[in-house]
Amino acid sequence: MKKITRLLVSLLTLIGINGLFSQIEAAPILKVGIQTETTNHNSSAFDRRLALQIGQKLHRKVVIRQYRQQSQLKEAVADHQLDLAMGFSTAGLKNVYQTPPYLYIKNVMLSTKSCSLTSLQNKKIGILNESGQKSMLTQLQLKPQKFATVDQLVNALDQNQVKAILLNQYQYNLYLDKHPEREKAAQINNSSLKLPPFKKVTDPQILSQQLFAITNDAQLAKQVSQAINSLRMSGTLTKLSAKYYQYNYAFK
Repeated sequence: MKKITRLLVSLLTLIGINGLFSQIEAAPILKVGIQTETTNHNSSAFDRRLALQIGQKLHRKVVIRQYRQQSQLKEAVADHQLDLAMGFSTAGLKNVYQTPPYLYIKNVMLSTKSCSLTSLQNKKIGILNESGQKSMLTQLQLKPQKFATVDQLVNALDQNQVKAILLNQYQYNLYLDKHPEREKAAQINNSSLKLPPFKKVTDPQILSQQLFAITNDAQLAKQVSQAINSLRMSGTLTKLSAKYYQYNYAFK
C-alpha cells in the first residue's frame, strides 16, 4: 500500500512539474528592444531588468534584442519586429504609442564659464546623438549640436566649439568616474594646459528628462502602462533605479 501511495505522489508531482513547464512554454512572447550601453550612455542593464519585470506582470516570456541606434529600435517597432522598445526620451514620436515615463532622470548642463540659460540663447549647445533633448533646447532658443560620445562633447566644450553641453546625471557620473581629474581640474595640468573646471548651469527648465517605452499596439501600451504604474507603487522601480543609477529616479 505504501509503495502504491509513493507511486501516486511521484506521478502527481511529475504531472504538476510537466504542467508548469507547459505553462511556461505556452506563455506568449514579448519581444523587447533595448539600446546597447555604449551607444545610449544610459543603463541598458536597467532597461533589461525592467523589461523582465513588465513581462512577469503581463505573464509573457520576454525576449531581449539589442540595437546600437535608437532609430533602429523605432524602425523595428514600426515593422513589428519588436513588441516594445525601451529608453526613449523624445516626446511626440509619430506612428507609435508611448507609455508614461518610468524614470525621471536629472540633466546636467555644463560650461567652463559661469553663465545663465538666458546668456546661452542663440549659442551652440552640445548634446549626444541619441539625446531626446534637441526639441526642448530649440524651444529655449538654444542651438543644439550633436556629438557621438561624451568625450567628444567635452572636447568640443574645452575647445570652445560649443558654449555648454547637456548630459543626464548618469552620463555625467560615468564620465567623472573615468576622468576624476576633472573634479580637481584647477590644480591639474594637462600637457602644460590647465583643464578648465566644469561649471553647472542650474535652471529648472533643463534639469530633467523622462524615459519611456514605445509600441505599435494600443492595447499593449495600456497594459505596459499599468505594469509600470504597479512597479512604481510597489517600490520596484525605486529599487532598480537605485541599483543601476545609484539614485531614485522613479518619481519626479
